[in-house]
Amino acid sequence: MTSDDRAVVVQRVARLPFPAGDGGASPTPRLQFTHASVGEVNGLLAAEHYLGPVRSARRCFAGWLDDVMVACQVWRWPTARMLPSDGSWLELSRWCLTPDAGRNAGSRMMAWARRELARTDHTVTTLVSYSDPVHGHTGALYKASGWTYSPTHHGQRYDANGRGYPSGHGSWDGVTTQSPKHRWTYPLSKLEAAR
Repeated sequence: MTSDDRAVVVQRVARLPFPAGDGGASPTPRLQFTHASVGEVNGLLAAEHYLGPVRSARRCFAGWLDDVMVACQVWRWPTARMLPSDGSWLELSRWCLTPDAGRNAGSRMMAWARRELARTDHTVTTLVSYSDPVHGHTGALYKASGWTYSPTHHGQRYDANGRGYPSGHGSWDGVTTQSPKHRWTYPLSKLEAAR
C-alpha cells in the first residue's frame, strides 16, 4: 500500500478531537488522545496493522495529529483461557502507531490510556498485552512503560531455546502457524501507588 493509499484510508476517519480554532494564548498540542469507536479505528488498522481491523472492542482510543488519526489502541476482554473472565482484566488487542505520530508517541499514548482506563473502568484491575518477536515487537515499549514480563509456558520455552512453540498449539485455524508471543501485564494499582 502506498503512502497515497494510506492517506485516503486514514482521511476517511479523520475528525477534530478538540474544538477548532486558533488555539488562543495556549495552543493545543498537536497530538491528542481521545476515545474512539471501532469504526473509526478500523480504517487505520486496515491500512497499517499486520492483523488488520477488529469486529468488536471494550474500549478504543485514538491518537490524532491535528485532524488525522495517526495512532490507535483497541482493548477487549482477554481471550486466553487461563486469564480471568470476570471483567477484571483487559487485553490490548491492537496497538497501531504510525511514523506520523512522532517521537515518544507510544509511551505517551500508553500512559494516557492507562490513566483513562483506571479513571473510567473501575472494575478493571490488570492490563495484559502480547508482543510478537516475529514481527519485530520486542516489548521495549512495555518495559519502558513499567509493564512486567509475564511469560506463558510458550514464552518460557521461547526464552529457553529461541524457538518455543506457537500459541494455539500451532494454529488457530488449522492452516496458519502462529508464533510464540511474549505476555506483559500491568496492575492498575501501580498507578494508585505512584500518586
